[in-house]
Amino acid sequence: MTLEFQVPLAAPVGTAHPQSPSSETELSKSGRFAIWASIISVLFLSQIAYNINAFPASTDLICYAAVTAFLLISGFASIGFPSLALFIVALVLACFGTLTATSSTSWTSLLLLFVLYAPFAIRLKAEPEAVHQYILSAYVSAATIIAAVAVVQIVLVNATKSSLLTNIYFNLPEAIRGAGNYTFVREGGGIIKANGFFLRESADLSIIVALALVIEFGSRARLRIMGILAAGLICSLSGSGLLAITAGLLMPRSLVRIPLFFVYLVGLILALYLLYSLDIPGLGLWFDRLSEFQTPNTSAYARFVAPMEMIGHSFDVGPLTTWFGNGAGSYLRDVKLYRMNYEVNDPTWAKLIYEYGLLGFGLIFAILLQRLYSSRLRVEICNYLLFSWISVGVVLKPSFALIVWLLTLVGKPAHRPIQRARPR
Repeated sequence: MTLEFQVPLAAPVGTAHPQSPSSETELSKSGRFAIWASIISVLFLSQIAYNINAFPASTDLICYAAVTAFLLISGFASIGFPSLALFIVALVLACFGTLTATSSTSWTSLLLLFVLYAPFAIRLKAEPEAVHQYILSAYVSAATIIAAVAVVQIVLVNATKSSLLTNIYFNLPEAIRGAGNYTFVREGGGIIKANGFFLRESADLSIIVALALVIEFGSRARLRIMGILAAGLICSLSGSGLLAITAGLLMPRSLVRIPLFFVYLVGLILALYLLYSLDIPGLGLWFDRLSEFQTPNTSAYARFVAPMEMIGHSFDVGPLTTWFGNGAGSYLRDVKLYRMNYEVNDPTWAKLIYEYGLLGFGLIFAILLQRLYSSRLRVEICNYLLFSWISVGVVLKPSFALIVWLLTLVGKPAHRPIQRARPR
């Protein structure tokens, strides 16, 4: 997909007409197209790709690169030095760790990681609130459509059991199918989970619509939109979005609120225990999944318990792998070497620590923190994205990186000193 722009994303500062002070922050047609192209590529086209051997050059990755290049070439974006410095140091350490690794590594994996996170140093030069609000509104609108599709899908799929309705993947020609192994259908309580048809898995649907729900709740709070999003979240039958919402709302917004965070956490645990004790019909489908943390070859065990054993193996090798890692792409390759008799997933925290060591994990984590909390996003949304990124295996997903980059494209306004009028 090629993007051609002939007018700027937003009118440059200083070109506004005197009679229209807000025109300097109005989006041009090209700007609106860039935003919608990015969102649509993630929510509706992410499974369309040109496969280069085993590497899928997906639509969202191509769109990510095109929009980033346009912003830099047009001069409407600038590169932040702190993020760039962190990025360069992380890249040098990652190359060193991969060169000295004894595990089977992949330079393609390293290249993809830094292609995805290099644009995190790029932001719009101005801080137009109108652009930020337009991005959020566009994302909520697209996610609402996906949620509505999921509601219809879960009914039709469970009624017909047709594989053509379970995922767009089965309807695409093989030449443009995104490579990779994904779980398209999961049985939960005898019900086939919804994935919004265009997304890979039910967990993706859960993360996407839950994020839109948090955004909508903190802004316009339209009950109809929130109802559709909540219905889509329920149809995913996945706890990923619910956990992320809980983290987004409960995680402290500042250091002084940390004690209050622990109070909220205790209250949440007590509330969940009370609901579990009441044995309310329908909730068992969710609470029964808590047992997965102790059961091998289940989703929760693979994502949260098994990766700890992988980290333990890495630390046992020696201090070099502890600090610099086993090399890019080694995590899932080394799973076969250890011959584990249960499924092992690759959540961000485990994959980064195993492949890039504690130093690499800390630097890449710092790049994400700087990007999130220096943006115009509400703290709750930043907390949501941070928790989702670190707990789910999305570190190398172009779709997640593009959404985070787009939502944080507008930074916080610079603090300017107040000009006091001089006495006459």
